[in-house]
Amino acid sequence: MLPAVGAPDDSTIADAFGRRTRGVDAEAGDEVEFLELPAALVEHSGFVTALAERVARFATVRHTSYAHIRRLDRPAADRLILVSDSTPGWRLSELLFVASHAQLPLDITVVIGILRQLLPAAALYGRHNRDSAIGALSPERLIVTPQARLVITEHAFGPALEKLNLGRDRLWRELRVAMPPSAGLPRANARADANALGVVALSLLLGRVLLEEEYPSQLQSLLEATTERHDGQVAPLSPALAAWLARALQFDVRTAFQSPHEAQVAFEAVLASDRGYVTQPAALEQWVSKVGGLIDAERNPPPPPPEPEPEAEAEAEPQAEEEPASAHEDDRDLRRDQPQAESSWAPPPQPHFEPPPPSPAPLPPPPVEVEAPVVAREVEPVEPEASASARTEPGELRRDPADLSAEVSATAEAASGREGGPEEPEAPYAPEAPSSKAGVRSPLVMALLAVAMFQSIVVIWLWNSNPGAPRAGEGELVVQSRPVAARVSIDGEDRGVTPLTLKLPAGAHVLEVGIGKSEPRVIPLTIQTGVQTAQYIELQNVPMTGGLDIRSDPPGARVSIDGQVRGTTPVTIRDLPPGDHDVVLEANGRKVRQPVRIDAGTTAQLVVPMPRR
Repeated sequence: MLPAVGAPDDSTIADAFGRRTRGVDAEAGDEVEFLELPAALVEHSGFVTALAERVARFATVRHTSYAHIRRLDRPAADRLILVSDSTPGWRLSELLFVASHAQLPLDITVVIGILRQLLPAAALYGRHNRDSAIGALSPERLIVTPQARLVITEHAFGPALEKLNLGRDRLWRELRVAMPPSAGLPRANARADANALGVVALSLLLGRVLLEEEYPSQLQSLLEATTERHDGQVAPLSPALAAWLARALQFDVRTAFQSPHEAQVAFEAVLASDRGYVTQPAALEQWVSKVGGLIDAERNPPPPPPEPEPEAEAEAEPQAEEEPASAHEDDRDLRRDQPQAESSWAPPPQPHFEPPPPSPAPLPPPPVEVEAPVVAREVEPVEPEASASARTEPGELRRDPADLSAEVSATAEAASGREGGPEEPEAPYAPEAPSSKAGVRSPLVMALLAVAMFQSIVVIWLWNSNPGAPRAGEGELVVQSRPVAARVSIDGEDRGVTPLTLKLPAGAHVLEVGIGKSEPRVIPLTIQTGVQTAQYIELQNVPMTGGLDIRSDPPGARVSIDGQVRGTTPVTIRDLPPGDHDVVLEANGRKVRQPVRIDAGTTAQLVVPMPRR
């Protein structure tokens, strides 16, 4: 009999899979998480063998959506410890537990934000591991980082769970592993992972983990009573989302999802059918920060403020009461002195300021207003009709400067009160100039129009003949970041650095953008056929420069980077901006040139054998 699952404790580091502690890896020296399995699992040889095989396979696999599994240690015959990378954050089960007790319900945008990370990650596992499944998906084995990024942990237990030969009820009751209904013993396959995704989604909508007695007998009634919350307003679950959840929970075998990929595609269709279902990363980050802050405050309460020392207060009070008379006498002396000071005080002589001379009336505005006709004159050649009018009716052009001069004169006289006539318009306003210039510029305009039409034809031809244009069933993704040269991966595959433009098959994808070893940004997105999708990512708290460790054989070569001397080998340069750089090493009259690409947050190594005399 395996140990039953208890209520989460303050640290929430223990469940039926064992007790988790964080420490330093003796082999690598960095922080890791130790999961010590219970004795009932350690004693099962089939379970241990299957788990060891999966751990050895995943030891060389890394992905930001999964906690890296390092190895399986056996310090004693009756002990087994799973060593994984330490992931900062909180288990989803403890976030739901604290949020439920603190009455912090999940908005539907928070639920969607978590599911849009979980579904692609589970589907990605299925594409690369067709012979097995995660098998242990649950809120207890999902971590949400402070940046609201979801990480799947302990994903190597699928084949080992099958070796236990436990029924559906016992797996849930003793290990909190949800399995779909089956004719015989349940199997940890893709259908089981799809069912587990439904359980996680139902827990998010309920705002709590499922109780032991609720699975699987009460799933139907729970789904019927489930609601969704939009900006504080509670509404019934939409028919589309309710139907998706019923398929994930395997109520009807004929319509049940057979894999996480199928569940992901159907979920994206639900989001597309309802405009109210949007992904708001800010809302998810705010909820995670608030609930995670409550957990951290409970785990690490602030130290109590130091109590005031009573001796200091006791000494301060007698000093204030020892000389009350002198204090009152000082007050009386001060009051006696104040009237004398007031009576003897005389205001200082006020300085006499001569009133400023009246400001002269504003002069008539300089003839800058004549620029308006200049603008009109320059614009006229753009329209051939205006040029023709200028040639046939020059009288109108003669009247325009005069009317403008009259308006300027009237304005100047009203402002200054003096008589004065406007200056004569300059020569460009003569009627002959517009007609002659229009006649000269008309061929130029026609030539420009011809050039523009030719360029348009060339652009259209190049666009239609561009071999890099998206093909049928493809869309385009443009990724930009600040800072630039961030590493980009799509569905776990490295695709280059920003800025980056690439073609992708239409459908759901997972975009990851990061620099060095810093926390990457994970963005689920959907590519549409023939549509360009743009993503601009601001990476916070990431290094802006990279480094280059340069060595030569023999040492002592002079190093120049981008034309600047930076020292002699061996040397490490730590302030290089990301991107391509030109490195030149010189020694004994010989020169070696080497292009190097620098990534922010990392230090590249360059070893150059120098030619000898």
